[in-house]
Amino acid sequence: MKNKNGFDWERRPEVESFFSRSLGIYLRKNSLLAEFEKKFVRQASSGMLNWMDHILLEDSNGIREELDGLGFERQQDTEVYAYYHPGVLLPSVLLVGNPAGVSPGVALRVESIEDFLKANSLQAAVEGAALSPFRRSCIDVQQGTSLWVVERRGTRNFDPIYPKEEYFQEYEQGIASWTNLPRNEEDEEKIYREMGRTAANLVHKLGGGLAAHIVCLCERDYWLSRNLAGRLQKKRQDALGVGWANHDHHTFRSSRRNFSKLINLFLQLGFHKRERFYAGREAGWGAQVMEHTEAGLVLFLDVDLDPEEIDIDFSTRDLEERETLGTVGLWCALHGDSILEAGMHHLAARFDFERLIEDIAEQGVRFMDPFSNFPYLHQAFSIAETWKVDPSRVRKLLLENLISEQQGKKFLDRGSVGSHMENIERREGYKGFNKKNVSAIIRGTDPRKN
Repeated sequence: MKNKNGFDWERRPEVESFFSRSLGIYLRKNSLLAEFEKKFVRQASSGMLNWMDHILLEDSNGIREELDGLGFERQQDTEVYAYYHPGVLLPSVLLVGNPAGVSPGVALRVESIEDFLKANSLQAAVEGAALSPFRRSCIDVQQGTSLWVVERRGTRNFDPIYPKEEYFQEYEQGIASWTNLPRNEEDEEKIYREMGRTAANLVHKLGGGLAAHIVCLCERDYWLSRNLAGRLQKKRQDALGVGWANHDHHTFRSSRRNFSKLINLFLQLGFHKRERFYAGREAGWGAQVMEHTEAGLVLFLDVDLDPEEIDIDFSTRDLEERETLGTVGLWCALHGDSILEAGMHHLAARFDFERLIEDIAEQGVRFMDPFSNFPYLHQAFSIAETWKVDPSRVRKLLLENLISEQQGKKFLDRGSVGSHMENIERREGYKGFNKKNVSAIIRGTDPRKN
């Protein structure tokens, strides 16, 4: 929610309890749903609420009054009776009735329905064309309780879509166009211009929601190519056929010279600005949170900041380079900006926090100490990948007196901290971030300390 001071995300335990109660009733009625509840925890270390796209409830005056009392709002961009809560990060509610021929139940979100059916030895009809913005499949009905799986690509709608033939070529070409963009050319201005043209073309042909979906899909794939922890967890989730449908936010680090260009690129794709982060004058960093409501995507964009810059809207300013580098600036100088050569600093996905740490340790993945440890928010980074550093980057930093000879030798000999996977657990619908302790983890991942 937004107040006069900015964004103030509330804890709403009563809204989470509403979903837990409804889910509990359905679990007792549908044995396949109950089986999947255990599978998600056992095979993906993530509770079912993290995978619920929406819950289907039987329509009545009573349920409408209850939703209204809890603060839900009717979704206006669809003809069905869909409700969402603007202040929390929890599933939507779809009201159904006998005339519609749809039973109450649960809809789980996955990246590919076919992958889900195959991984779980199931057969079911699928509504909506492959790769289209919204698809769904009812895979089971027991005691009047249905179990659905759905795919979303850049839309909040609930109607299966059968696009025109040219859509499929444009979608595949869109992925190819972003995947094949240059990331490591010396002329960064040229790369950003090409990214801007590509983004504009995606929005023109496919709309903002699908364009944002494609960009984040491609950026996740690039991050995966450079992050072992992510690949190992993705393999676990792919064994269930669910992909990264539990993603929470995508984090990009930026040099000061490119930060406004990064912001404008995501604005072009239809993201809007949410809260800005700055954890005090001595923290040395800031971040702009952005969200794409239609596509269901959240970004966390990091940059070095001077103390006097925390009181301005630094997302709209061209930030000049400094004589010293903070954690974010040095990471970018060693590896490149996230949208360029380095790739994302981390992908955060929603898990059962302690369960993931225990389960994936069997595959050799360890986590740093939690930087959020509250009843409503747990967060921890995997131990960072160690990346080799291009000697030309080290020479440039030495010439500009931005690192010492000893630090330069260490980076060349040992490499430097690269990317992470973030383990995040949210409770009570809390949608925000931990401003104070995020600053601590920023300092804890400084290349000079590792």
